[in-house]
Amino acid sequence: MRSRPSAVVAWTLAWWLTGAAMYVSGVFNSPRTGPLWVALAGGAIPWAIAGNYTFRSASQSSSRGRRAAVLATWALAYLASFGAAAFAATALDMVIGGFLYMVIGWSLGGSAGAFVSTWLTAKNPRFKRAIILAAIWMLGFFVGGFVALFGLYVGPELGKITIGSLIGMSAALTLGAGFGCGLGGLAASAVAVGLTRLVKE
Repeated sequence: MRSRPSAVVAWTLAWWLTGAAMYVSGVFNSPRTGPLWVALAGGAIPWAIAGNYTFRSASQSSSRGRRAAVLATWALAYLASFGAAAFAATALDMVIGGFLYMVIGWSLGGSAGAFVSTWLTAKNPRFKRAIILAAIWMLGFFVGGFVALFGLYVGPELGKITIGSLIGMSAALTLGAGFGCGLGGLAASAVAVGLTRLVKE
C-alpha cells in the first residue's frame, strides 16, 4: 500500500473533485439543476485513480489486468456510494436520523472498494484481512461523510464571501463545494489509511 501522506493527498483531491462535480450537477437541489453525468463521472474517475494509487503495491505495478480491476472496483464503489446516499436522501428523508442513513450509504462504497481491492492486490488473499480493511474503510468514510456534509454546506458560502467577487459567484461556489467535500476526503483517508497501516500484511 502507498505511504500514508501521499494516499491521503490522493483521496483529499478525489473528494475535492467529487464535491465540485456534484455541485455543478446540482444534485443537492430539488429538482436537480444540472446534468447527472457530471456528478457520476466527476466522482467515479477520481475515486478510481485514488483507489488504484492507494492499493496498488509496487510488486504489482506492472500488472495491467489488476490495475484495471482496481480502477473498475473504485469507480463502481463510488457509484454504489452515490446511489446508496441518494436513496437514503430521497426515500428516508422523513425518517429520524436521515442524515445518518445517508452517510452510512456513502460509507458502503468505501467498504466494498477496500474489500475487493485488498483481495485483488494481496499476494496471498486472506478473507479475514479483507474484512478488517473493509470495516476500517467504512469507518473512515463514515467519519469523512459527516465532515463532507458540513463542508458542503459551509464551503460554498465561504467561497462566495471570500473569492466570489474575484472569480465570479458560480466558480466560487463550485470551488467552495469542492473544498468542503475535500475536507471530508482528508478526514476519511486520514482515518482509513492510518488504521490500514496498522493491519499486518
